[in-house]
Amino acid sequence: MGVLLQWRPDWLTTAALAVLVGLVVRARLRLRAAGQPWPVLRDVAFAAGVLLAAWTTSGILQVRGEQVEWVWTAQELLLLLVVPVLLVAGQPVALLRGTHRTPRVLRLVGHPALSPLYVPVVCGLLFFGGVGQLALSSEPVSWALHLALLAVGAVVALPLVDRDDARSSLAVGAALAVGVVELLLDAVPGIVLRLETHLTVPWFDAPGWLAGQQSAGGLLWTVAEVLDLPFLVLTVLQWIRVERREAVRVDAELDRAAPTGEPWWLADPVLRARYGSAGRDDPQRDLRR
Repeated sequence: MGVLLQWRPDWLTTAALAVLVGLVVRARLRLRAAGQPWPVLRDVAFAAGVLLAAWTTSGILQVRGEQVEWVWTAQELLLLLVVPVLLVAGQPVALLRGTHRTPRVLRLVGHPALSPLYVPVVCGLLFFGGVGQLALSSEPVSWALHLALLAVGAVVALPLVDRDDARSSLAVGAALAVGVVELLLDAVPGIVLRLETHLTVPWFDAPGWLAGQQSAGGLLWTVAEVLDLPFLVLTVLQWIRVERREAVRVDAELDRAAPTGEPWWLADPVLRARYGSAGRDDPQRDLRR
């Protein structure tokens, strides 16, 4: 029970979550007034993400994170890799897209060649670049870091779970290739932190700091690798969806381009001779065999 009762509010993240909830609720009410359906599971995922974000940034992890390095590490990883997936799974971008155009900068930073590399870079800055030390030394900077981690995590997760993602199959395939490489890169910060015999975050300079740093390195290594697998699965599923969508669009365009409005393969002389005269009007039937 004490785990739930220990709180130290992160007012900046709390305010940002309140604004986001307000925008989503307003968009949901407009959608409901228009009579358009919206899956309840999306609302559940979004609500779970908001609650987990509030607890992670203001609950016991915030209270004890300054005292124990592995607790602080768990807090940062939750904000970077877990909470954003729940928030984005609620499809807030798709919900707001009806009234707000997706910013061009969001599409640029979410490019498949960039987004999978954010996790190892962010972890490197936290533990070896001085960002973690700065955040632990200043509460406002810690709050800003929480928001930054949520934003980076959302950029990584959005293309994987956004049902209205407009990327081509080539772009998704490139994201999968980069994701395989990132599976190896994600292990580097955790391995280095685990094996390092010098203190990387001076804030945790206390008796037993080496054991704490090794525990944090093991946690970083394990979580980053384990969570990479679901991300790769989501990328493969996204690739399959995009391929199907592009196949339907190409078939429709070819059918419209046919001079008589008939199926596109009958507009081609070779295919017409092969399928039309024989009374077989579906060449894809042979491909399915």
